[in-house]
Amino acid sequence: MNLLALVNRTRDECGVSGPALTTAQNLTGESARIKNWVNAAWIDIQSTKEDWQFLRETVEFTTTAGKQFYTAAEAGIDSFGNWKRDSFRASTVGSDYRDEQLLNYMDWATFRNLYQYSNMRHTQQRPVVVTIDPAKKLGFGAIPNNAYKIVAEYFKAPQTLIADTDTPIIPERFHSMIVYRAMVYYAGFEAAPEVLARGQFEFNRLMSRLEIDQLPTMTNGPALA
Repeated sequence: MNLLALVNRTRDECGVSGPALTTAQNLTGESARIKNWVNAAWIDIQSTKEDWQFLRETVEFTTTAGKQFYTAAEAGIDSFGNWKRDSFRASTVGSDYRDEQLLNYMDWATFRNLYQYSNMRHTQQRPVVVTIDPAKKLGFGAIPNNAYKIVAEYFKAPQTLIADTDTPIIPERFHSMIVYRAMVYYAGFEAAPEVLARGQFEFNRLMSRLEIDQLPTMTNGPALA
């Protein structure tokens, strides 16, 4: 379902009178509220987990010798939510990935005490670790001494539905959960307990299925000894 279909479906499920809308643009009154609730529901779903598979993307960018920190925009990302910490790899530019190595993630406090301390503040060599600072910038340790190709994964910022034809990026079989979540908002505004009960039940049912489908699979770790 696209935005227009989601708004019309929500109107139907909430028992709103009147014919189906032909557009979701420039709405007023109750229809405008329902459109806002649909978008709020969709953003809420996307924000529930930090590692939804449907928000996961890959990026490649090149470091600059002597430059340690990089924003998502500098990496060429225009819709950024967060970095996937265990996804970073580095290879020398021009090597065609032949010397590609994994970069270990280091928490910011440890990184700051190691790579931004004493002589390490100025040491340049091939990076072996990556960190994420409080502003979500990437930091490499040590400071890159050359141009390196970085391959990484990130999670996109939540999608907002604007045009009538904008479609949620989750599999279509889960689109109705946006409607059910919007019904909860409607029920709170209109004091409609029967709409609230149905919306919550159906939303929770589909959310559990979405988590199975779109969250990383749990696996056993290596033996401790």
